[in-house]
Amino acid sequence: MATNGNPRIGRRTLIGGAAAGVGAVLVGTVAEQASAAGSRSAGAVGTVGVGRTAGTSAATGISWPAVQAQLAAVNPHVTKPISGVVTNKYTPGMLLGNGDLGVVVGDSSATQQTFAFGKSDFWGDDRKSTSPLSWQNSILPIGKLTVAASGASAASSGYSMTTDLAGATVTTVLALSNATVTMKSWTADNDSVLITQLSSKSGSSSVTLAATVTLPVDKAYPSGSGSINGTQLWLTRQNNSSGNGDVSLQATAASATHLVGAKFTKTSGTKTSSQTSATGTFTLAGGATATLVTVFRSHAQDVSDTTTAPTPTQLRDQAVSAATAVNASWVSSAASTHAAFWQNFWTQSNVVVGDSQLEAYYFNAQYVLGSATRSGAPTAPSLWAQWLTNDTPNWGGRYFLNYNEEALYYGAFSSNHADLSEPYRRVIYNEVPWQRNTTHGAGYQGTAFQRSMTPFHLYEKQPATVPVASTKDYTKLPADQKSNATFAALPLIWHWEYTRDTTYLQTQLYPLLKELDAFWRDFAVWDGKRWVFEHSSAHEGGDDTNPNLDLGFARKVVNTLLETSAILGVDANMQSTWQSFLAKLSAYPTGTYNGVTVFYTAEVINNPSLPDKFEPGNQPINMEGVIFPGEQCSIGGDANLLQYAINSLTQMNSWGVTSGGNSNNGFCKEFTIAARAGWPAEDLVKKFKASIAYLWRASNDTDFQGGGGIETSGSIETLNSMLMQSEAGAIRVFPCWPTTQDASFTLLAKGAFLVSSAVSGGTVASVGISSQAGGNATLVLPWTGGSATVTADGSSVPVTVSGGRATFATTAGTTYKVTP
Repeated sequence: MATNGNPRIGRRTLIGGAAAGVGAVLVGTVAEQASAAGSRSAGAVGTVGVGRTAGTSAATGISWPAVQAQLAAVNPHVTKPISGVVTNKYTPGMLLGNGDLGVVVGDSSATQQTFAFGKSDFWGDDRKSTSPLSWQNSILPIGKLTVAASGASAASSGYSMTTDLAGATVTTVLALSNATVTMKSWTADNDSVLITQLSSKSGSSSVTLAATVTLPVDKAYPSGSGSINGTQLWLTRQNNSSGNGDVSLQATAASATHLVGAKFTKTSGTKTSSQTSATGTFTLAGGATATLVTVFRSHAQDVSDTTTAPTPTQLRDQAVSAATAVNASWVSSAASTHAAFWQNFWTQSNVVVGDSQLEAYYFNAQYVLGSATRSGAPTAPSLWAQWLTNDTPNWGGRYFLNYNEEALYYGAFSSNHADLSEPYRRVIYNEVPWQRNTTHGAGYQGTAFQRSMTPFHLYEKQPATVPVASTKDYTKLPADQKSNATFAALPLIWHWEYTRDTTYLQTQLYPLLKELDAFWRDFAVWDGKRWVFEHSSAHEGGDDTNPNLDLGFARKVVNTLLETSAILGVDANMQSTWQSFLAKLSAYPTGTYNGVTVFYTAEVINNPSLPDKFEPGNQPINMEGVIFPGEQCSIGGDANLLQYAINSLTQMNSWGVTSGGNSNNGFCKEFTIAARAGWPAEDLVKKFKASIAYLWRASNDTDFQGGGGIETSGSIETLNSMLMQSEAGAIRVFPCWPTTQDASFTLLAKGAFLVSSAVSGGTVASVGISSQAGGNATLVLPWTGGSATVTADGSSVPVTVSGGRATFATTAGTTYKVTP
């Protein structure tokens, strides 16, 4: 992986698609796997035992059978075809994915099923209108597969679709007048492959099925389709890097759909003014089974790269060859790897709260997270991840760094899924040289970031650093919102805070923190009494003074530098400079509203669309810097700031159930802010559940808000923060949880401590803390009396108890039990 300042290879051909995350690894092409499957023993692939389907996780102590039961209770399930699957926003279709390949499952007909495909490295310009023609950088779909019961009519009942969260599969039951066809579909975790296993009930009539692959016809995106030897259906598509728009990425994708162990009885192709397609028909007898596999191959490189890129035909031939190699043994091996990955995923952490609505949101949001991103995927997921259904997605599929892109990861780290942020971290670190040069060109030190971007620079050689211009001109900075760079860096900072990976800190994070700090201190203006941030923007399109975002984010950077420079033993001479800057930085802007002190969005607002400093009913931009995700104050912190936060939440009444910003962009903001500020727990649960219901889509059990897409999964952190917080160096269990509601959890705390606890009848009997990196652990005691005993492997551990906190030294790999 490229680190900050290192050039990347300028091109990439995806052979195996995305590498799986923790618990599985890329094991080669389908051809290589097929040849090896016969001799591979169970447990030989990846780092967990392939085929392991029961027992307790050795790493976390979580019972897999218990988790399976939890997940089964909240699986998305419908008994009618899903409408509105094709959309330019977050689709209501059911979802499959491996972090590179995304598949949307859903069709309006009860006699067929459609699978829409997207791939993380296939980007172009989406066509926003035809008169006049306008373009927007975007991830683009790469075709569809429809499996239809030709000429059949639907039965009056019996149709269903179900997502099995535990196994990451979508099962469709087509209830026909004379037969029932069941399709079980899943994406491989060791290659870019969709597998659909079909079966028919014994005794049913034979059914003729047609598999059709389709792409739209658009001169901007050259495409093709066809069949080969009656065994393969193929699609190819290119982006518009050499046509309209300003795309610097030359991208091509191809797919081959193959009927494993059999041939299509007939193949045909059609091309109209609107689409190109190829169809293969086959017969499914009663009691019989069949397997369709669709294999994807793609390539991307910068347009300036003189290396010859594979043609669509060559990629098609690669896909065809790989699909031909798939046999029953390969499918069986891939299924074992798939099961192992998801078992490992679901047992990395767990919550039990005894509330079906909260758990339905929580586990389905976790499923979106685990399907949308994986370590080793070509690029990070964007607004809609790889779940595209047409060529005109709203706002493109770009990375919006003023919250949308980061929000997906809000709960990833506390859920013990730090590895899933790897593609995102890679994109951000790789982008720094370009953003640095723009910042320098405006006359400022360090690095600021633009508001939205694409991953195109991943495929280019990084530029040399340009000198800082002699004259400052804030209008030439990358964006009006000067908080974007630090916003983008928050998941990078969290990766350090939650994993304590000192190599990562030294080689990647710390150099970026220095650049962010250099910008903030150079951008600040001294007014004779304090440091002020002028000409920034709280919301888009403003020219504001001292936004809460900027003030909180600058503090986050400097406070992290103060800690990490001491850990690394560097920059001791900067400690006093940083401390002085913090001491003299402007206070968070506040004012009076309805007789109480509240946080203002900014000290001065110059934004025609948002004339007020305080915005009831809007998303809580006014607390993102100080409370979350800026994390400069939380339960146990500054009493005045916490009271201002409670006042602000009360007066704003922004709880995601009314029109406006609170339900358009606020869902993954307002509730975590409330949990971190200590809002009354019983009421917070009530309000959180009301918002979940208001935004809920029963077709795939996700929440939808008008201002974005998959980032609604970010409120995973709301529930995690209600059960555990680990701010300011102390672990708090059940800090914002109703005393009358039993619950338990296993979550990751900052400091790399895996924490487990349960509350029953309002009492916490013990807290388990598993140290992954060593160091001192501090627990705020969740019981009265002020005493604590700490043991490890049955032996007593020295502990210091003071002020209701227990502090003790830990050794990596050791689990500690804290009791009254």
